[in-house]
Amino acid sequence: MKRKTYMLILPAAILITFILIIPMLYLLKTSLYLSPFGENISYVGIQNYLKILNDSGVSIAVKISFLWSSIISTAVIILGIILAYLLEEKIKNKKLIFFLIMIPWIIPSYMGVLIWRALIYGYGTDSLIKNLFHLNTNLFTDAMAGFGWGVFVSIWLELPIVVMVLISAFQEVPKELHLAAKIDGANSLNTLINITIPYIKPTIISWFLITFANHFKDFTVPFLLTSGGPPLFDGLTSHSIVGITTTMGVFNYFVSNTYFDFGIISSYSIISAFFVMLIAFIFLTRRTINLKKFILFIVSIKVLTFFFIKNPLLLLSAALYFILLKKRNLFAVIVFLDMTIMIISIRLNGFWNGFDFVPIISLMWIIFKEKTPVIPQIKRFDNLKIIKFAFIGILIFIIILPFYHILLISISNTNDIIVSPIPAEITLNNYERIFSEVHIEKNLLNTIIISSLTALMVPVFAYPLALFISKKRLNWVLPLLIFIDFLGGVHSIIALFMVFKRLNLLNSLFGLSLVYTTHTLPMATFLIKGYIDKIPKELEENAILDTTKIKSYFYIIFPLTIPAILVSALIGFMKGWNGFIPALMLLNKDKLYPISVKLYSFIGEAGTSYPKWDLFAASSILNMIFLGIIFIFIRKPLMNGVLKDRF
Repeated sequence: MKRKTYMLILPAAILITFILIIPMLYLLKTSLYLSPFGENISYVGIQNYLKILNDSGVSIAVKISFLWSSIISTAVIILGIILAYLLEEKIKNKKLIFFLIMIPWIIPSYMGVLIWRALIYGYGTDSLIKNLFHLNTNLFTDAMAGFGWGVFVSIWLELPIVVMVLISAFQEVPKELHLAAKIDGANSLNTLINITIPYIKPTIISWFLITFANHFKDFTVPFLLTSGGPPLFDGLTSHSIVGITTTMGVFNYFVSNTYFDFGIISSYSIISAFFVMLIAFIFLTRRTINLKKFILFIVSIKVLTFFFIKNPLLLLSAALYFILLKKRNLFAVIVFLDMTIMIISIRLNGFWNGFDFVPIISLMWIIFKEKTPVIPQIKRFDNLKIIKFAFIGILIFIIILPFYHILLISISNTNDIIVSPIPAEITLNNYERIFSEVHIEKNLLNTIIISSLTALMVPVFAYPLALFISKKRLNWVLPLLIFIDFLGGVHSIIALFMVFKRLNLLNSLFGLSLVYTTHTLPMATFLIKGYIDKIPKELEENAILDTTKIKSYFYIIFPLTIPAILVSALIGFMKGWNGFIPALMLLNKDKLYPISVKLYSFIGEAGTSYPKWDLFAASSILNMIFLGIIFIFIRKPLMNGVLKDRF
């Protein structure tokens, strides 16, 4: 019986091994060889790593990734709290506003980013944004504009899911606490600061770290919007060129297209994976990590950074943290001194060679681990209603503007980016062309096949695994799944390419579905396990009297978990539909391209092709219609589940 029970985890174990673990082991092995075009010729040991240590571009890319993810995570959490607070207040049409806020969530990032690129940059900065707001910005020559707009678009894409999670968290705060605060004379703003935020602090921290980890290895937004951004002066090294938005994901992509030696490429990927796994480690140990482990962690980061940038001030600031082993009450002082040393280093060595993200991590430690202070009574603003409606109005305008703009382009009679809010002439010819010339229906069919296969396979792999975790009470397996899932990304896509090549899974829609299934597995397993845990034990015990234990899993428990299984399948379907990077790297036949890669082929990398904005716009509108139909099916349970009776 025990053997049969352990068979439940076999499908998921095989999938994870081939999609995540074997590619990483392949990278580790190849990094120790001279490997032109993937053929391991001679063993070189750590020589590839020693070469990379001389490339300061790696350190700069890590710092850019840290700044990128820190700013996005902080901004999206703050905006999410503000929006959740406003929606908790008495306001008309809450469901409509919530629906509008959710719209960017159903738009694939590869499509949303390109739409914003048309809005911001247009043709050589002649764009709708420029004409409406008189903002003449160039994403490819102005470093601040490239980074700022990249952060803005990332927040636009990320905000809906954070708002939904925070609204749900707000509703978990006991009403008795709000009532007691009201009796004491606290207004809604004071209740938010002193009761709601401290109560939902674990949720805020969790989503901050999840958002941080996802954006640390971000590729889609910085690549499609700015192609890595304008090159930095400090980023022009003998080994690589780093731009203002060259995150670790973009950096690895450029490296894979620059070097023919897979040994060097693999070494870069292993170092990138190391930093990504550090972020994942912080997320998983955030509740148990003690001060000693934290000090060891940040000192290790400083020493590792020192190998890339020979800055003795890094070692000096690292030594300061050992004082905390005996004097913990000096934590704030040490962080202040570390910040001061960083400022001095920036003045001496320039921003990118002097910037150190450890003081910011230490500041996060203080915020996350220490108790939230009580804020004195804050008077309610007299013009709060005006501020509230202005804020929501601006937000809705920002959400709707990209959709309006892409609709204008789709009905334009020329292949131009519309720079006026009113079209000169309207035509539906572009919609006819995407079928008669492009045959977009083939790409839609490929997308439907990939998404459907993913939707079918997710429950097949997730249900047995969730069942095993629930019955064996192995709750530590879920964090392990999340940790392993972070192995995937641009840093491992080359290795996955080589593994798929040997398994004859390149240019395979089924193989692509396996990748999306693997990355959906942690979330699906979590959802299904939650349903299984709620099933009364008596029901299962009675079922065993009439049948075997294994049969009861599939004839009794399975039907009771169908709601969670359907949600998991839907998540898998959306994962397959919105997938971009694996399809871009693992497919090279036009007839197999899903809608994501086809849309990208219309526009291409910035500055390297003649974009077909008219075809892109018409295809995007068609894609939105399909996604809108899907959203209509999930809208009611989504709103009822999140908004409940309070909206």
